[in-house]
Amino acid sequence: MIQVLSGLCCLIAAAVWGFAFVVVKDSLAYISPLYMVAFRFSIAAVVMMIVFFRRLKRINKAYLLKAGLVGVFLFLGYLTQTVGCNFTTPGKNAFFTTVYVVIIPFLCWAVMKKRPKWFVFAAVFIQIAGIGFLSLGEDIRDGIRLNAGDVLTLACGVFFALQMFWQGAFSKTGEETDPFLYALIEFAVAALLGWLCAPFYDMNSSSFTLQMQPFPVELMQNTRCIVSVLYLGLGSTALAFAMQNIGLKYLNPSLATILLSFESVFGMLFSILIPVNGVRESLSPWGAVGCVLIFIAVLLAQKTS
Repeated sequence: MIQVLSGLCCLIAAAVWGFAFVVVKDSLAYISPLYMVAFRFSIAAVVMMIVFFRRLKRINKAYLLKAGLVGVFLFLGYLTQTVGCNFTTPGKNAFFTTVYVVIIPFLCWAVMKKRPKWFVFAAVFIQIAGIGFLSLGEDIRDGIRLNAGDVLTLACGVFFALQMFWQGAFSKTGEETDPFLYALIEFAVAALLGWLCAPFYDMNSSSFTLQMQPFPVELMQNTRCIVSVLYLGLGSTALAFAMQNIGLKYLNPSLATILLSFESVFGMLFSILIPVNGVRESLSPWGAVGCVLIFIAVLLAQKTS
């Protein structure tokens, strides 16, 4: 029974994360990507501080240094993913993010001299093909079209790979570590970097500037924006992380990661079903082939773990 419930937790976490792509795309009409990152991780960090208050005394220099580094990669991942979502569709944002799965084995190869098995190389070629198909327009004669949002989303996959690789490496050092304290510090670092960078992002030009921008006070009066940020902070970050940990604790790691991989499927599904700013995402036959290939690549890469 506990395994069934744990599997359900993984699927719920995947669905919550998948719906977050639609929420992010909708909210970017009202709030800059940097403030969105700052708010969501601030909320998640505060919630975790309250829930795990008694564990805070265990935090030491090692926790701060290791989790702090991972938090930087976490911030860069969500920064490029969120900014990227401003220029691409939620569905493509969800599927392109999954490149981190095939990058991690190669990080293990480079750092730990652990050569990936043959099906990881196969997964790379399949995923590249999938990205190509997903980037085709309705008319195949138009060729592959990758916009700035697609490229930024692919970059976010690299940062997420670095985040997950070092998080895994630090947790296997032989020292007793608390994953919730690691997450708390990572969230706090991501929130801090978000607040430091947000004033220098100009929403009108969608770029960074040396001129400090005024704090968007009107956000505090926008109910839709507040609900979205609360969903991202409480649901997509704090709650989904807790459900992920429950699943990883009681399920076989391979099964848990496969269930969590459905995040991309849910992301595309919600993007098609729910219109964002009056526009509903459409998926061409070539795009559907691309999604299937990318998902197969994800499953192949996870087979090695």
